[in-house]
Amino acid sequence: MEKLYGMYALVWLLLMLNMLSVYTNSNNCGKIAFISDRDGKQQIYVMDADGSNVVNFTNNFFENWAPEWAPDGKRIAFTSDRDGNLEVYVMDADGSNVQRLTNNPASDNSPAWSPDGERIAFNSDRDGNLEIYIMNTDGSSQVNLTNNIANDWAPAWSPDGKRIAFTSDRNGNDNIYVMDADGSNVSRLTDNSTWDRNPAWSPDGERIAFESTRDGRRQIYVMDADGSNVGKLTNNVPPDRNPAWSPDGEKIIYSSYKENGYEIYTMDADGSDQTRLTDNSTGDLEPSWSPDKKKIAFSASENVGYQIYAMDADGSDQTRLSSNSATHFDPAWSPDGERIAFTLHGANACGFLQVYVMNADGSNVINLSISSDDNACPAWSPDGEKIAFFAHKEGVSGVYVMDFDGGNVINLTSGYFDRDLAWSPDGEKIAFTRGSHTYVVDADGSNVQRLITYGLNPAWSPDGKRIAFESDRDENQEIYVMDADGSNVERLTNNPASDNSPAWSPDGEKIAFCSDRDGNQEIYIMNTDGSQQTNLTNNPSEDRDPAWCCQQLLMEEPVSREYLFIILIIVVFVIVTGILKCAKK
Repeated sequence: MEKLYGMYALVWLLLMLNMLSVYTNSNNCGKIAFISDRDGKQQIYVMDADGSNVVNFTNNFFENWAPEWAPDGKRIAFTSDRDGNLEVYVMDADGSNVQRLTNNPASDNSPAWSPDGERIAFNSDRDGNLEIYIMNTDGSSQVNLTNNIANDWAPAWSPDGKRIAFTSDRNGNDNIYVMDADGSNVSRLTDNSTWDRNPAWSPDGERIAFESTRDGRRQIYVMDADGSNVGKLTNNVPPDRNPAWSPDGEKIIYSSYKENGYEIYTMDADGSDQTRLTDNSTGDLEPSWSPDKKKIAFSASENVGYQIYAMDADGSDQTRLSSNSATHFDPAWSPDGERIAFTLHGANACGFLQVYVMNADGSNVINLSISSDDNACPAWSPDGEKIAFFAHKEGVSGVYVMDFDGGNVINLTSGYFDRDLAWSPDGEKIAFTRGSHTYVVDADGSNVQRLITYGLNPAWSPDGKRIAFESDRDENQEIYVMDADGSNVERLTNNPASDNSPAWSPDGEKIAFCSDRDGNQEIYIMNTDGSQQTNLTNNPSEDRDPAWCCQQLLMEEPVSREYLFIILIIVVFVIVTGILKCAKK
């Protein structure tokens, strides 16, 4: 009998520990992931089910800055983190044909073209500290020029291409230095107890403009190329930075801080006639003249991160050149709440949709796409082992299924407009939209059936008995529900706005959805009969694509960790007491 009780004790103990693991494995259960542009671009956010604790999970994609015109005016070199870390890129002057020149785990930035357009100098910390490197314009033959334990940065070529001015802290504070283009003959041009930075040669090679705090404020100065005859050009209370000469040497553009951030200004080479060119709510920095003096490229610090713009020399016709601020949508929680799959638009230079997965805290972002063409609409299988998605690969478009790590890809359907995928809770079927109708297919690709006409974005209830969907069958977009076989259609929402993207709560008691009934897209929640419709997000941005976390066991209420511990202690106590009683007998 003791052995029997012992076996029971072990079984109960393992069962309770398993339940404890299920309910405490993820602290994301009950949360809602959604898309919002409240920070300037569409990003993935997560909030509690009552709309509180909103967190941006993907606000780390793709900044572009430090534009530098090629001498022929046909290309622009710049810095971007679009591939995960800072690298040097080049693009055509209209923003097209983006090419990556550097490729290593370090930070490479601040490109500077040689006057003949054959080489590019740049900064890199790949050797443990900031150094000046040089490479060919195709990214080949990268060579460290400075190679010392100090930090050296902000390279600027002399007009004859024979020398490079730069900033260095090798003597304790930041000062301006110059060296030959091969890294030899380093000499110091400035020497003061504050800092001097960011040198810029005049087109005739006789003077160098730079920034300095020698008078207590960050201002623009100029000196002869040998470091003599230092003169102050700006004398403003706010800081001035980023000087750049016009091609004819008559003007200097720079950034000056005003009430809304940095703006681009121009002045004569002697500091007179200071004129404001930009007037934006963003910060405008790092101006760079085109060789013909007709255009100025600059970086704008937007909510989407730094982006590259170009404008006419008088400040008109401001046009954004960088185009990969990245739109994130279709967030889908893994069943264990540990990961989120999503679609990213603008993840590469070609701009196609791509399927990614990341940890629930936004880290460890991985591209799972099977082609460089469109991949979208990821949907996890209930066991978390598979991801269904739409893709176009080698001429075949339709629904695909792959393992969660991207392996074992299988094509299920061959419809170009197959999207909006949703697994049945038992993992045996996948509902999807084809054109404007809702279909279902077995998980192995067989038995494709149309369930209903004019139905989009199907979402299975947790018990697998019903499917919510959106439809404009009554003139405007509303949320409906039907049985899993397409029968018993019921309308849940009824207002002149557009209601869409239904998502069942894990317990099957609520449906989250999007609506623009308050003037913009917001996340709402309602009971499954359509009652008690409540706005959760309630802000002036666009919020959409709600996705609940995560699948739960079929219990009325989730069990807390503390409650499970109490149950576990009681069960163990009862069984041990029984064993002791049997032992006495």
